[in-house]
Formats: sequence, structure tokens, C-alpha cells
Amino acid sequence: MNTENSLNSKQKEAVEATEGPVLVVAGAGAGKTKVITERIKLLMKNGVPPEEIIAVTFTNKAAGEMKARTIEQNSDIKKFRLPFIGTFHALGLLMMKENAKKLGLSGRFTIIDEDDSIKLVKESVLELNLDIKQFDPSRMKHQISSFKNKLVEQEECAEEGYFGEILCKIWQLYEKKTKAQEFLDFDDLILKPTRLLMRDKNTLEKYQNRWRYIHVDEYQDTNEAQYMLSKLLSAKHRNIFVVGDIDQAIYSWRGADFRNVLSFQQDYPDAKIITLEENYRSTDIILEAANAVIINNKMRVPKNLWTKKTGREKIKIMVAEDEKIEAETVAFEILTLKRGRIPALEMAVLYRTNAQSRAIEEALLSHNIAYRIVGGVRFYERREIKDLLAYVRLVQNPQDEISRKRILNVPARGIGKTLATKIFGKTIPLKPEEEKKIKDFEALIDDLRKTSAEKKPFEFLRYAVQKTGYRRYIEDGTEKGMDRWQNVEELIAISRKNEDLEEFLEHVSLFSAEDVYEPEDGSGKVNLMTIHSSKGLEFEAVFVVGMEEGLFPHVLSLDATDLEEERRLCYVAITRAKTKLYLSLAARRAIFGERISNMPSRFLKEFPEHLLEYQEMFPPDGGLPEIIIE
Repeated sequence: MNTENSLNSKQKEAVEATEGPVLVVAGAGAGKTKVITERIKLLMKNGVPPEEIIAVTFTNKAAGEMKARTIEQNSDIKKFRLPFIGTFHALGLLMMKENAKKLGLSGRFTIIDEDDSIKLVKESVLELNLDIKQFDPSRMKHQISSFKNKLVEQEECAEEGYFGEILCKIWQLYEKKTKAQEFLDFDDLILKPTRLLMRDKNTLEKYQNRWRYIHVDEYQDTNEAQYMLSKLLSAKHRNIFVVGDIDQAIYSWRGADFRNVLSFQQDYPDAKIITLEENYRSTDIILEAANAVIINNKMRVPKNLWTKKTGREKIKIMVAEDEKIEAETVAFEILTLKRGRIPALEMAVLYRTNAQSRAIEEALLSHNIAYRIVGGVRFYERREIKDLLAYVRLVQNPQDEISRKRILNVPARGIGKTLATKIFGKTIPLKPEEEKKIKDFEALIDDLRKTSAEKKPFEFLRYAVQKTGYRRYIEDGTEKGMDRWQNVEELIAISRKNEDLEEFLEHVSLFSAEDVYEPEDGSGKVNLMTIHSSKGLEFEAVFVVGMEEGLFPHVLSLDATDLEEERRLCYVAITRAKTKLYLSLAARRAIFGERISNMPSRFLKEFPEHLLEYQEMFPPDGGLPEIIIE
């Protein structure tokens, strides 16, 4: 491998810093993935066994890209076993499987998603005779997750006064339910291994000796538990290599703490700090604008992105009378770009809130512009996918009451709500015909369980669909029914990659909140998404709509700390663009049924005027109010 020709000087310096703690401050589009993978290659070339190297990141997509790049064009590496390259949650799951007995777990357990976690919290709230409105299950689950991510013990939450005492009771009952049904939620996958290492010196030493070189991607997105896990694993050999950028820290609401980047320098005073500033994505015009905006934040590690890519087009500012004309203007520009031979998949419309997509969608539909909403209803959250996965989960884990409740009458088999209440209440005696319905259902599950032991996952899924009559159930002659069946076929296709159902369930369970799975071909469609969903992506042309005070920055994020995150969000949005960037705002906008007038976003005033060009509006006959950005 020759790093001389493929890396710039700073990238090369980072790759060759193979010993001791290293912090790489990597700007947007600066080639951080390349640096991590080239460093892993160099370590193995220098004789480090691959099993002593790990690299963790936050999405399966990022992990997959790292794996592919690690082995590409290097036949020598293919002879070895690959290092562990995966998400934090995949690493946690591996450690939990290897230490199941120490963690009080049986050999088999089920990883439940956020929706199922909230259901268990709701059950806990109701069983405690609490007001479901006052103690909203989603809010309670979010608070429990927050405590877990901060490594807070259950007893400690009771110190938070009356609310803390109630939350503690809900949490205890929630944990009791998960344990009884052999469930783990997503937070457990990090919390339990981290606590094990904190409490068991022998296990800690085992993993420290096993993994001598630790790589952490997107370090600014780590929470307290992830930070502690990586710190513990690397404490003995101190070969920890982290890549992060405070300027792209936009997930505080998910528990991420960008201050971990600053703490790294305190934890390792001798750390080598390398800044990657050369950008390979955007034009110099876009980068000058990005630098001008983000420099207004106080909490950051200084850097200044630059590029050799000279831009010819200024950033276009589009001012509309209302959100409908804003959307029409975006549609008009998309058609113009398509005529200019920019493919639809290279265009993205970004918005701060999901509610903004409605006007955009209507305009695109009226002009026959195909689009896809990225990060809307995720693939594994779709009804038909959750139904089939519930069958698989119940077959694998007979204690799984959530899955049993979901599919008891799916497809319909005469077990309505009244009978279901009797079954799970276990107090009211069943009538003979009711007992028969339950016995038939249990016989179906027993048959599926027996079949699962004899067939590969894709064969089993096809059998389950046929045996349950699920295809007839969802194919109702409508277009939606057809879409549902196509999703089922996609799930079956995905399962071909796995040898057994346990492995298959692990694969689908590890798709985190950061992952966006898009099975359909989006090559001919414009991308619509929130700015949060756009992180890690890039497009030739980007439209950022709704550049107004109260919308972006959001009205709930105007204090000093939150405002800095909103500015980082703006920085992320504009650095998604390669060559064309459009920023739009409306004089008046309907939000939640109320028509309001907002001032232009303060972020617009932070762009240097010489980089901007005011775009003629659609329709071109004018009549728009004058809005001055001072």
C-alpha cells in the first residue's frame, strides 16, 4: 500500500500516527473515513493482528463503507480476518453475548426497538395507576434513556424529587418486564457492557489485552456511556484514535455530548492533535460561507475549511411571499437543473421540521417531479415488516409477550380485543370456542418454531407468509397493498444474507435511529429530508428551505447553548452541497394552522454578501414583498 500518492500531508500524518492517543479534527468532506481505513491497513501491514484492532461508528452504512474500503485493492488483507468494524451497538452486543452469564442473561434474548420500549413503559405507567397524560410514555422512555446514557443508577433518579420518585418506579417496573421477557433495549447494548467493565477487572483486562488499537468515528456524537466504554477499553495500551468535529455536533437531544472532544485533550494531555481542513466535496464559495457562519460559535475547535475546487456559482437566496410560492420556486429550479443534466438523485431539499415537507411535496407532485422522503417511516418500522418480525421473534423467544400481542390476530383469526384481554389478563375463564382459537394459534407458532430449525431464514419467511396467509391479508388490491407486499419481498431478500434466524434478528435489530434504510431504487427521485437526516450525505445541488427566525433557528432553541447547535445544523446543511446551494425563505408561512410572519434567519446575515445572489422568483411577474436582510 502506498499512502504517499493517495493522501494529503495532514491525512498522511494522521494515518502514520499509529501509537498513542490521537485526536483528528476532521472538517466536513475532509476524508475522515479514508484516514481511518488507511490507518487500519497500515497497522495490519506493520504486523498488528486484525483481531487486535477495532473501529466503531454510529451507522451500519458508515461501518459497511469502512469495511469495504479496508479490503479494497489490497489482496494481502483479504487473506486475514478483518478487524471488528461496526457500530457501538454491534460492539456492545458482541460483548454481551460473550458475557451473557455474567450479565444475568440467558443464551437468547431479543433486542426491542423504540416503539416496543415505549409500549412497555406505557404498560408500567398504567399498572402503577398513573395518569397517562401527566406521565407520557414517550417522555418517560426518553428520560429513562437519558439516565442510562449518562450511566445513572436507578436509585439515583429518586433523588430528583416527586417526579424522580415516580420515574424511578416506572423504570423499575419497565426493567422487571424486560427481564421477564428476555428483552434488551438499545440503551442496554452500551450500558450493560460498560458497567461490566467498570465492575469486573478481569473482564476489563481481557478486552484491553484483546483490542489494543481503538478507533472511534464521529466522536462528537458519543454519549457518556459510549465515551466511557471507549476510554475503558483503551486505558491500558492508550492506542486510541478518535475522529470528530464539534462543528457537526447536532444530536444533543439524543444524548450526544460534543464536549467529549474537549475532554479527550484533558484525558490525554500528550495526545497528538491533527486537523483536516482540505475539503474534497464543496466549492470554495460554499466553504467560505460555511466558515463565515460557524466562526460565530464559541464552543468549537478552530479550523478553516478550504478546497482546490473553484466555484463559479454564488449561493442563491430566494425570497417568497409564502410557503406555496417557496415550494413552487424550488420545483421550478429543480426542473431547470434537470434540464441542465443534473440527475434527480443529486438534488436534495432540506428542512428544519417535517411539517415543512407538505408544501414541497404538493409542488413536486403538481409538476410530476418524482421524490422520496429520506428518513420518514423507516423500513423496519413499517407495519408489515414489524408483523413478520414479530413472528420470527416469538418463534425465537417464547417469552416475548409484545410480539405475541401484535400477531395474535394478524392476520385476523377471530381473536379480538375482548378475547385478547382475557388471555393476557389470565383471570377470566375462556369459553370452549375461545380455547380452540388460542390452541390453533399456539399450534401455528409451534409449527413455525419446528420449521425454523430446518430452514434458512429466507426459506422460513416464505413458509411463514404462506402458512399464515399474510400475503392475502396485505394485498388488498390497492397500491398501498402492493407496496406492502414489495416490502415483505425486500425483507425476504435481506434475510438471504443470514445463515440462521438469530443472526437475522441481530442484523435487523441493530439498525439504529441514525440508520436510514432505503430499499427502493431512488435513482430517479429528488431527495426530501430534515437537515438532521442529511448528515453524512452529499449532493450536487442542495435547497435549504425555511431560512426564517423561529423556524431556523427554531423558536425552542434560542438560548445560547441551543443556538450554537442550530448554527452547527446550518453548517451541516450548507456543507452537503457540492456546487449549487439555494437558501429560501417566506414572508408569511402557515404553521400548525396559523399564518405567521417571520424575520429572515439570523444565519443569513452571517453569510458574506459577495457570496450571495438573489434569485428571480417563480412566478417571475413579481408582486412579492420587499424583504431586506441587514
